[in-house]
Amino acid sequence: MKRLIIHLILISSLFGNTIINGTVFHEQTKEPIVGANIIVIGSDQGSFSDKRGYFKIELGQTFPIEINVSHIGFETITFTIENDFPVTINLIPAVITSQSVEVVGERKKYESDVSSSIDIVDLEDIELQGARDLGSSLRRVSSIKIDYSTSGKQTISIRGNNATDVAVFLDGIKMNDSNTGVADLSSLDLNVIEQIQVIKGGNSTLYGSGAIGGVVNMESKRAEKNGLYVNQGIGQTFNDDVDFSVGATGRWKAFGVGGRYSGKTRAYGGRTITTSIFQNVFSNLDLNSGNVNVRYYQFNKGLEFPSGGVATQDDMTLFSAQYDGRLFKWDGWSFQAGQRYWALSQDFFTSLDENLQDESLNVQALKHGRIGKLDISLQYELEDQKFLGVKNYKSLFGDTTVIQRGDMKRRSQAGSSVFQWEVLGDHPYVDIIAFELAMRLNYIQTIREQSFDFPGIPGNNGDISYDKPGSFLASTPSSKKIGIRMEGKTPRLDYSFFVNQGNNTRLPSLSDFFRFSNAREEDKVDSTLVNENVSTTEGNLLFNFKLFENSKILDGMDITFGYFRNHYTNKIAYRLLDDSPPVPYNTLTSEISGQEFTINSSNLKGKLNLSFATTLLHISDVEIFPNKPERRSVTTIEWNQDWFVATYDMTYDGEQFFFIPGVGGGVIKPKENANLSLSLRKKYFGLNWRASYTIRNIYSKDEIDLTLEESLERGYNYFDKYREILTIKVEW
Repeated sequence: MKRLIIHLILISSLFGNTIINGTVFHEQTKEPIVGANIIVIGSDQGSFSDKRGYFKIELGQTFPIEINVSHIGFETITFTIENDFPVTINLIPAVITSQSVEVVGERKKYESDVSSSIDIVDLEDIELQGARDLGSSLRRVSSIKIDYSTSGKQTISIRGNNATDVAVFLDGIKMNDSNTGVADLSSLDLNVIEQIQVIKGGNSTLYGSGAIGGVVNMESKRAEKNGLYVNQGIGQTFNDDVDFSVGATGRWKAFGVGGRYSGKTRAYGGRTITTSIFQNVFSNLDLNSGNVNVRYYQFNKGLEFPSGGVATQDDMTLFSAQYDGRLFKWDGWSFQAGQRYWALSQDFFTSLDENLQDESLNVQALKHGRIGKLDISLQYELEDQKFLGVKNYKSLFGDTTVIQRGDMKRRSQAGSSVFQWEVLGDHPYVDIIAFELAMRLNYIQTIREQSFDFPGIPGNNGDISYDKPGSFLASTPSSKKIGIRMEGKTPRLDYSFFVNQGNNTRLPSLSDFFRFSNAREEDKVDSTLVNENVSTTEGNLLFNFKLFENSKILDGMDITFGYFRNHYTNKIAYRLLDDSPPVPYNTLTSEISGQEFTINSSNLKGKLNLSFATTLLHISDVEIFPNKPERRSVTTIEWNQDWFVATYDMTYDGEQFFFIPGVGGGVIKPKENANLSLSLRKKYFGLNWRASYTIRNIYSKDEIDLTLEESLERGYNYFDKYREILTIKVEW
């Protein structure tokens, strides 16, 4: 890896890059337009405008450069950029019906979910928060809760759903492992992330049948320029709370290559240290017809309790290759292939140890096009998954009494379609109405083979062993979604409204079958595991007020109201045992419903930004959905002077039930906390410098000296405690 970085540094000194940037405004109101799509004509490169209407694209071609700028409810325009000066682009509201055309340029998956709640967090937002981990970077997103285990494992919950229901993707590859069905976000290096999209609804058809609780889709950086990057973060101490990351990119004409190596350590309870290593190598090639991206990731994480309670070694490798662009003179194609390998070795409180392996191969083809007013997305997906597990049960004296082996395979084939029909409004207060219909049909084959050995119990031919009869199961789960979205404006405000309904199905994971088949307490085990189903309803209303055009203080304000309801049948839950991993079982019915409210305001020409977000949850059973506060609120104050940024956010978590295997459960009382981040950005000696000083959990300073046992008893972990963090980042 060191040789690779040296080579990349040498390459990066040879070649240059072009940067285009500007701001997109409403032609009539002169207000910034958020989410406008900017596509470079003749390539598949592009970006979108942020909350200030600003966009920036780095590419390898020379001026003049032509771009397409589009946004729903506005006319698409072509704009020519002659030099590297910032440009101003004004979009005109759409008032005429367009002709039938084939779409030029590619659309991301999340853009196809027009009747879903989507939050986007980009690299700039992450850096301004002083975040060192993915959980911290998402703390401002409404309805999001990050759960932390005693090992520092970070899992995500959206709208009260369990982490097993949330699908997490990195460059199109699903990170959820087969052991727990969740994705561990703690090992990921934030320095490689360009953007994070959070889809909150449970009916995102293009992301698979298992995404019944939402989707987190992360896109990594491309090699767009020559550069060298160094990042250092230091917490309370240098020895057991430190981050270090180094990377480089090189660009030669249409070809780019890069790599990064990162490591971090975290202390828990003043004794236990978790070490995470992250490595990746990537390349991209921009062609006249589209672009090719190839990426390789390796995650390694180790934990050990000196007391001998738990020891783990967690390793994951991801590989992805993707092409987006034109095929046979047809635009709108996307092809992707990915492979994931994951292995875990752990001792569980001396009662057993496990060695688990999971390997999956995924290929996907997506075609997007437009015929008149109808947008169509068609996708085919094939996935092969293998799971191997060995579980050794031990006696009180440490002797192995039972060895369970599981060899399971699953093949999934799926066809998905999303149809959107856009109608221009014939009322002065209605700009556009969009109807959406999405369907997904899966054909899934599951093969299960298991065996049991009983060391020390002699039989006729040695120790007794038992091969369980193999099992083959074929199922055809499906999902459907129907939605409508309406956008318009009045003299005093712009608004958008959407509502959707749908249903989805999730199969038990291969690990669920593995753990279900040999639970320690047979009287607590059902006869079989069946698929779980969810019916969803979601509504959202956004107002963007225009009452402050002449105000010198308040630039603008938007308010969002949301409602959601998830009704589950045969929900897969987990019996939480003290001396072994949780045992899966099916509940009869359960439900999560809630309301969301957010308010954002921009003041003093964008220098002062205020926001407040709160989510109210109504959960039918806290044992089925543990670690979910009944109310969660985040208030943020941000002062942005460009070169200096200060952010202060306050969080409130309502009462919640928690359970930690081996420790027990309990109720955490409502609690408040706050975070402060100060960030400086300057350019010296041709280098871009960024330094941030962050104080996490200001209200928890009195708990800084708690032992590990005291922290667990109170429901606290490392990420809940008071911390001071200094981060320095240098880019060339």
